[in-house]
Amino acid sequence: MMKNKTVRVVVNCVMLAAVAAIGLAVFQLGTSSKEDSAPQEIVMESDETDEVARAEQEEEIPAEDAGTSQVEAEMSEDDTMYGMETEDFSSEETGSQGETTGEITGESTAEETASVEENAEETAAEASIKTVLDFSEDTLTEWPVNGNILLDYSMDQTTYFPTLDQYKLSPAIAVQAVEGAPVAAACAGKVFAIEETAQTGTTVTMELGNGYQAIYGQLTNLTVSEGDTVEKGTIIGYINAPTKYYSTEGSNLYFAMKRNGEPIDPILYLP
Repeated sequence: MMKNKTVRVVVNCVMLAAVAAIGLAVFQLGTSSKEDSAPQEIVMESDETDEVARAEQEEEIPAEDAGTSQVEAEMSEDDTMYGMETEDFSSEETGSQGETTGEITGESTAEETASVEENAEETAAEASIKTVLDFSEDTLTEWPVNGNILLDYSMDQTTYFPTLDQYKLSPAIAVQAVEGAPVAAACAGKVFAIEETAQTGTTVTMELGNGYQAIYGQLTNLTVSEGDTVEKGTIIGYINAPTKYYSTEGSNLYFAMKRNGEPIDPILYLP
């Protein structure tokens, strides 16, 4: 009986040992399995994360690159387009400005040339006239109008004036002429003054040079102005109706000459 108990105890111990060994083995297997599986899951998650990240990067980066390339292409096209338009506009504007500048320059040059030529002609004419305006005792004039002398020059004794019905000194001659007849410059001269007087109406005084002057009265429709220089024979105006001082004498040219402000006889210088 004791022997049987001993055998049972031994058997039980062996079984407990076996159970313990089995349990330990099972525990170790479970632990190692969890340890082995955990890293695999982590590695897989890590790998998946990396793959996902790489995939996203591969998807995103090309998209960004494509967008950037498209934008750059559009910008390049815009730059090219605007650059061409700007260049064309600039060329057109430059051409237009060039044509305008050319036209303005051409017109200005033509005007300046014409002005220079005109000034040169005026200067030459004035120089020529200045040479001619050297009036002297020997200078010969021409008749301003063709007609009979109605009143003679007389500063030594009085002359009868029919309209005034009186005798008085006569500092000029009155040459008969029809109204509207042209009046020519008796000699070259420069218009010194244009006046309106009661006795002689519209009257032109010309400087002849060396203190000499010629005076033309009873005029209308003048063709000269103060400061003008005219040559001998130039039409300076036309015969007007006579003033009340010459109503009886009729239409005429009042023609006088002076030297240093003193009256001289015009007949002495007429042919």
